[in-house]
Amino acid sequence: MGRITPSFRQLFKKQIAELKSKRGFQNSLLSREHRRALDLLLKNAWSAESAALSNSYIPYVQDALNLMANVHNKKCIMELEKEILDLERLLKEQSKRTKRFSR
Repeated sequence: MGRITPSFRQLFKKQIAELKSKRGFQNSLLSREHRRALDLLLKNAWSAESAALSNSYIPYVQDALNLMANVHNKKCIMELEKEILDLERLLKEQSKRTKRFSR
């Protein structure tokens, strides 16, 4: 007899349920911020990109989740870098204006 292998989506849902279960990883975290961060990963990275995860050909769900978390973190870093550059530009403009008025 052949063995039936569950789909990635089934494995994904099972892995998420285990992470969020009463005895799972999330509830064992001491920091409320870490628990919230895991929720945000689930909402903003893993669930939003579940199609990409299932098409990744990565054999283990946990590896796919880790990869997606890294990609999401990089996206957040890039957004923050852009915001910093925009704020630096505004600060320079304000500094120039202040110098003009102080003369």
